[in-house]
Amino acid sequence: MRRSIVSCLLAACLCASTASAGPKDAQYVVGPGDVLQLNVWQAPSLDRQLTVRSDGILALPMAGEMRAAGLTLTQLEEQVARRLGDYNRNVNQVSFTVTEFKSRSIYVLGRVVAPGKFAYAEPVNLFDLIREAGGFTDDALKTRVKVVHRQGDQEKIEYANVEDALNTGNLSQLPQVRSGDTVIIAKRNGSVEAGSDGVQILGSVRLPAIYALEDVNDLVGVMLLAGGPNDDANLKRIRLVREDAAGATVALEFNVDAYLTQGVVSQNPVCQPGDTIWVPRKRGAWAKSLRVVPLVLGSVASTIGIYYALHR
Repeated sequence: MRRSIVSCLLAACLCASTASAGPKDAQYVVGPGDVLQLNVWQAPSLDRQLTVRSDGILALPMAGEMRAAGLTLTQLEEQVARRLGDYNRNVNQVSFTVTEFKSRSIYVLGRVVAPGKFAYAEPVNLFDLIREAGGFTDDALKTRVKVVHRQGDQEKIEYANVEDALNTGNLSQLPQVRSGDTVIIAKRNGSVEAGSDGVQILGSVRLPAIYALEDVNDLVGVMLLAGGPNDDANLKRIRLVREDAAGATVALEFNVDAYLTQGVVSQNPVCQPGDTIWVPRKRGAWAKSLRVVPLVLGSVASTIGIYYALHR
C-alpha cells in the first residue's frame, strides 16, 4: 500500500514536471508551426507533443482535428477539454505549454555567423538577436543594420547603428524586434551585397560597384569610395538616377566640376539608398577640367584633398 502511494506521488510529480516544461503564457496566441505539449490530468496516456499544422489545424488524440491557430492557450485548453470530455467522461481539465514558438519567427539575413529563422514569444533587443545568430562576420556593416518591421500587410523599415551602440555601451537604444520582422546585415563597402541599401556607381570610375552609405553620403564621397574618377571622366555631366516620392524614376544631372573648382555645394547632392550614379566619359583627361584649381590633380589623392578642403 505504501509503495502504491509513493508510486502515485512520483507519477504526479512527473506529470506536473511535464506540464510546466516550456514557457507558459495563458494569453499567448497559438500560430501555425507552434509545437505544443498536451497534458491531460485524468488520462495521462493522452499526453503528447502536438504541432499546429500550416493551415492552423491541430490533430488531437481521440477527438480528431480542430482549429488551434488564433486561440489563446486558455481558450485552446477549454475547447480541448470539452472535446476530449465527449470521449472520456473523466476528462475535464487539460494543459498546454508551448515548447517551440515557430509561429513567432524572426529572420536574420546577411553578414552574421548563423543566418536563419529564430523564434521568440516576446520582443527581443536587436543586439540579443544578432548574438543569437552567432554575431557579426568580419565584413559586416554594423553601422547600418536594416530592420524590417511587419504590421499586417504593412512594412516599416528602420536602420540601427549597432557599432555606435557597442562603442557607447548603450544597447538599450537599439530597436526591439518582434515576430514577423526581418533583420538584414549588409556587407561593407565594395560589394554588390550592399544591395538596395547602397548606392551603385557606374561608368568612368576606378572601382564601379555598390557602396553602402557609411561615413560619407554625398555624390563626391561615393565617387571617392569607388577609387575616384578615371582620367576620361566627364565631371560636368554626372547623372544621379533615383525614384521620386511617387515611385517614378528620375535622372538628375550635376556639375561636380563646379563643386570642386568653385565650391558650388548644390552640385554635390546627398545620396539616398537605391541611387545610381553614372559617370560618363569625355575625350580629354578629367584632370584638365579642373585646371583652374592651383593643385596637381593627376592623382586620386589630390581629389581627396579638394573634397575634404571643401568640407571644412
